[in-house]
Amino acid sequence: MSVRTALGPSGRRFDEDQLLDAARGVFHAAGYSAAQIADIAQRAGTTRPTLYARLGSKEQIYRRVIEREADVLNAWIADAYEHGAGLSLTQLAQTGMEPLFRLAAERAEGFDLLFRGDRTGDHPTSLRRQVLGAVTERLAGLIERRRQPFGPALGPTAEALAAACVGVAIQVCEHAIDRGDDLDEAGHLAAQFVANAFRNLDFDALTE
Repeated sequence: MSVRTALGPSGRRFDEDQLLDAARGVFHAAGYSAAQIADIAQRAGTTRPTLYARLGSKEQIYRRVIEREADVLNAWIADAYEHGAGLSLTQLAQTGMEPLFRLAAERAEGFDLLFRGDRTGDHPTSLRRQVLGAVTERLAGLIERRRQPFGPALGPTAEALAAACVGVAIQVCEHAIDRGDDLDEAGHLAAQFVANAFRNLDFDALTE
């Protein structure tokens, strides 16, 4: 599949990811309200007409930036969970959290825009809910499949357990970012916390 490109004023060609990277940096640094198309164009080394032609208005560019980060996270989640059917509940906690910590480590601006809004408080609430819903749904499915050979289905309880895992992951991740802590260590700590909670649960009682 060919990569769509845009031609800059110097004749340099940019693929769409490069343009979106520049836009992500500007929105993260300045916030949606203060960000200008001219700022994004300057950062990308292209022109405003090129950006309008390739990516649309500022609102459309912002949405595309957020959607791309959501797509990256969803792809990482799908890849991680594909190999999760045979994992223990403890290992599932680690699997469920790893993509979120990876996003924060490798795409910090994207994590902030997706889960924390930008510096002015602009926040893609609907997309955030969609992403959190997808993460929780996949993890709940794995918990349910892992539980079924050993006892009754957990039903809504599996979703609640998955939501707890995701909530802990995001809170610990944000805390680590704010303090400048090591994200790998933070992820390990969060997984241990949830794993201990799993071990203390009476799963049979949860299905009564």
